[in-house]
Amino acid sequence: MNWTHFGEAVFLGLSVGLMLWVLKKHDGQNRLKLWVIATGISLGIYLALKMLGVSAEGMGIRVLFAFSIMMAANTVLQLMTLLLWEHLARKQMELPIPRLVIDVLTFIIMATLAVVLLNTLFSVKLTAFLVTSTVLSAVIGLSLQDILGNVFAGLSLQLERPYDMEDWVEVDGIQGAIEEMNWRVLTIRTRDNDLITVPNATVSKTVVTNYSKPTKLHMTHITVGVGYAHPPERVKNVLLAAVSDTNGISTKPSPAIFLTDFGNSSIQYDVRFWITDFSRKPHITDAVRSRIWYCLKRAGMSIPFPIRDVYLHTVAPDHEDRLRTELHEDIICELKKVELFQPLTDEDITTLADYSSILRYTRGEAMVRQDDTGDSLYIIRSGSVEITLKTGKSEPLVLASLGPGNCFGEMSLLTGEPRSATVTALEETQVVVVGKDGLQTLFESNPSLIEPLSAMIDKRQREQTESKTKASKRRKKVENKSSERNREDILSRVKAFFKL
Repeated sequence: MNWTHFGEAVFLGLSVGLMLWVLKKHDGQNRLKLWVIATGISLGIYLALKMLGVSAEGMGIRVLFAFSIMMAANTVLQLMTLLLWEHLARKQMELPIPRLVIDVLTFIIMATLAVVLLNTLFSVKLTAFLVTSTVLSAVIGLSLQDILGNVFAGLSLQLERPYDMEDWVEVDGIQGAIEEMNWRVLTIRTRDNDLITVPNATVSKTVVTNYSKPTKLHMTHITVGVGYAHPPERVKNVLLAAVSDTNGISTKPSPAIFLTDFGNSSIQYDVRFWITDFSRKPHITDAVRSRIWYCLKRAGMSIPFPIRDVYLHTVAPDHEDRLRTELHEDIICELKKVELFQPLTDEDITTLADYSSILRYTRGEAMVRQDDTGDSLYIIRSGSVEITLKTGKSEPLVLASLGPGNCFGEMSLLTGEPRSATVTALEETQVVVVGKDGLQTLFESNPSLIEPLSAMIDKRQREQTESKTKASKRRKKVENKSSERNREDILSRVKAFFKL
């Protein structure tokens, strides 16, 4: 037995043991462990045959040696990929080296090593082989041109990094989030939760829109047509207020409204706003369009539609008068339900209804905001609202929820003081709005109404103070604030506000 290779066998065993010890610290590397063991066994068999005196010139021993060298090279490359690429470059240095680049380099090294082994161990002259196989190479190249085109396109795309995983993109009319990038295709998950694969060659030849770069900010457009009867400046203010108060819209940059065209039946406005979550774009645009409809409706502005056909129908001459009368009666009915107006006669209620109106709000809209000025009372006709109070904390304090028949804003109506809380619609809500002008008319004709209404205000204030005291964690502060307000002369404040 030849012991000259004993040292090599010992070195081989130590190397295999060291590799297995290193891989022990990395979970999920069972496949690489098998490669290490298989390489050790292959090289061990080769060294054992050499120690037994088997000639190295035999074809079998040369094939075994070449096979062992290729396995050892592949194992070392995989180990280096694990340690240098996945652990050091990605986790420690955070270098975005694409996996496809590593695979291509590995293939080039292994192919070069195979050529060297064929030339040195088996004396294969590759130049003659390549010359004689020109036709075969052309056939194979033509057969694989699509696959090779996708591979090289994928390599180029991963080197340039025009997009990352989970970026929202649009490729060849397909819009979705990037799910996977590999050698051949780009996989996109659409909004319908469908996976669509696009060949890399197609991606490299078409325009790719990345909605996630350079930043998450994305401008969104909504076109709205409003009637010619409404002044553009007023329309812009209404649209801007509707957009600015919608959740999911970025405040910086701020929304903007542009008049873009004078259409056949309406003036066209381009509503522009920014969002940061492109995946929620349909939900946000839906909320904006809904909010615009309600705001335009409350402002008395119409959204005309193109006329395609003419329909003739008969309308009674007093149709509009009947509609106004029904609306007026509905307002009177709601006013009579309010405890604050109990001192008023039917005639007073009718006069007050002449100066009142019915408005609609959608879910999430703020009807009044804390500390804003106001001179109107709101009576809930349908729907529900939530009353919140800012107390210096991040989250407002919820005071109460009100439904049909309840009212709010009486202090602003009678004294003109700023709103004491924020009132937000919890669902689509319809309210009767009573303005200062109606009470001004009543007080001028009958000044004696001031005292009973002031008494009702004082009663309402005490009830609201008790509600705030129970809801607030800082009981003492709320009680002190209410006590100071109760000591004020409400009657004199009402007279001063109405200049009586």
